[in-house]
Amino acid sequence: MSATRMLVLGTIISMFIFSAVSTGNKRYKETLYAVLDDPEYDVELRPDAGGPPVNISVFVYFSSIHSLSEVSMDYGATLVLSLQWDDPRFEFNGTEDIDLRSGSKLVDRIWTPDLYFVNVKEGKLHEITMSNKHMRIMPGGRILYDMRVTLVLICHLYLHRYPMDRQTCGLEIESFGYTIRDVRLNWDSHTSGVVMSPDVTMSEFQVKDPYNNKSVVDYPSVGQFDKLVCKFDLHRELIFYVMEHYAPSFLLVILSWVSFWLSIEATPARASLGITTALTLTTLSSSARAHMAKVSYTKAIDIWMLVCLIFVFAALLEFALASYLAKKTESLHCSDYFSESSIPLRHLELKDYTAVRTPELIRTDLRINLEEGRTESVRDARRRGYKRLSRTIDKYSRACFPLAFVFFNAIYWPFYLHNYYSKSGSDGNH
Repeated sequence: MSATRMLVLGTIISMFIFSAVSTGNKRYKETLYAVLDDPEYDVELRPDAGGPPVNISVFVYFSSIHSLSEVSMDYGATLVLSLQWDDPRFEFNGTEDIDLRSGSKLVDRIWTPDLYFVNVKEGKLHEITMSNKHMRIMPGGRILYDMRVTLVLICHLYLHRYPMDRQTCGLEIESFGYTIRDVRLNWDSHTSGVVMSPDVTMSEFQVKDPYNNKSVVDYPSVGQFDKLVCKFDLHRELIFYVMEHYAPSFLLVILSWVSFWLSIEATPARASLGITTALTLTTLSSSARAHMAKVSYTKAIDIWMLVCLIFVFAALLEFALASYLAKKTESLHCSDYFSESSIPLRHLELKDYTAVRTPELIRTDLRINLEEGRTESVRDARRRGYKRLSRTIDKYSRACFPLAFVFFNAIYWPFYLHNYYSKSGSDGNH
């Protein structure tokens, strides 16, 4: 019997609470319609029109950041923008807020700030499954208005140290039509003003915590406007570029040095090796620049590729010089068989040969033999000199090329990695 009484009592209490809530919601709804239907209410006029400016509290929540492009210099972001302000016209007696959900037509009948994103290229308000807008009216006349949008925002990139660079992107907010006499913008004082979701990740960058500031912008002949700016640093991940560009080009340069250890007579092998490494490195350099903006300055990866190309072509030129000297040796060797000055005296046939050897004939014979010996010794010395020189070039190249490349790396990497791993700001002046 007691259980039945408890069930009946619970039902009565539930009906009383539901009736009270329904009555309260109905009363709040009637209050809202009473304000909106008032002939003196004008949705186009800001609160306290003609009086002190309206203070707008702004809060931005980044739910995702994606698709940073070095070519178009922009990035995409999905965020929730929340605005709060006081409108005395909507004050009412009550304890519960009035929520205007997505799709409510009453939202369009309530005054809202005309904020816009200064550095936006494209943007859209999410409409799936309903329009992603929400408004809450509090008893004291405080209004909360938030929306979910996806934007494509301009981000000026400074690529001098690419790919060992650190960039800064951000978001800029202003009022389009209200000067500081009518609307003042401020970051939300209860939070940092800008919050990044812990789930925000980018494949090529480490996303750092955002920070914000405020300034006043003066547009001539228009007026002064509050400007809210939030920024965040992007630290590029280097491992992809090491595996994709730096490591292959490094190995190609080393591969070009193999020709220094090949025989000088192995002309086809050395020529094909030099040409192949040069063409491959040229293709690799072109692919590294294919997805980059056409900037007027030199990037870090451009310097690396250029120096690697210089080393590869220098190795090819070294082979050409050594091969030329070797061919010079062969040409001197072949000319010995066709030069009349080097024909031995015993091969000469004298038609008017006489057994009487006069003193004049003896002196002539001696002079010819001396000139013959001197000619043969000079040519042998030149042939040996060219051959020795070609081998010496290969010998010194085996040491000079690696040492020069190590010296370049000892300058290149510390110079760029010092800024890459430092805790200071990003590249360039933003």
